[in-house]
Amino acid sequence: MATIAMFCDRETKQRARWCAFRPGLRLVKLCIVFLLGLAPWGLSAVAAPTAEQRVQDVSDRVLALIEEARGYAQEDPERFYREFTAILDPAVDFDAFARSVMAVHFRAATAEQRRRFADSFKWGLVRTYALALTEFSNGTIRIVPNSKPTQNKRLQSVRMEVTTPSGNVYPVQYAMALGGDGEWRVRNIIVNGVNMGLTYRNQFAGAMKDPANGGSLDKVIDGWSNMLKEEAEELEDTLSSGGAEAGAR
Repeated sequence: MATIAMFCDRETKQRARWCAFRPGLRLVKLCIVFLLGLAPWGLSAVAAPTAEQRVQDVSDRVLALIEEARGYAQEDPERFYREFTAILDPAVDFDAFARSVMAVHFRAATAEQRRRFADSFKWGLVRTYALALTEFSNGTIRIVPNSKPTQNKRLQSVRMEVTTPSGNVYPVQYAMALGGDGEWRVRNIIVNGVNMGLTYRNQFAGAMKDPANGGSLDKVIDGWSNMLKEEAEELEDTLSSGGAEAGAR
């Protein structure tokens, strides 16, 4: 996990162990921005939208939410968390994502442990990085036509390019699955060549092998949750400080 370690700056041994869980603030910020394209379909229609249509047609609406939240997110973060959660809940299969991350350990986990990890995984994606989205503005999102459509009608890959205001272009690939209700939901994301699902899975497996955790699912789940809470507090402090400094200037 050398690539992941490059993003980590924890100095103590205990934090170094849990640092392996973190795919890097910059990378996850991008990951969440890319999830925005998967917001719930806002218009009723006779025919359900395709995976590409869903991503394309709601991007502007969600980016508008970011612009709107810029005026209140720091003062009322709970409101932004609620609105952000409402967007992601119907669009991301958090349970399937978390199950994939736990991999073989999912079968050994109790129903309570599965629920705790799924809740922690969702909490981390939503709360830890929601405020970071307010930094994204004036960027562009473009769907890239898929030259090799999949033959599986219930599984689709949607490719996107996100261009930041600085001109950096990040390729993104969504793995989407069609649910029984006819709605497309994300199961995995590949950001700039980094497979997020596989990255998290390897990190979870590594934590299970760490002698400090003794193969305890409870310790690994608690450690994941605690690290996300610490990072959430750090991010909120950083953004609050940045806003105060900008106001002073």
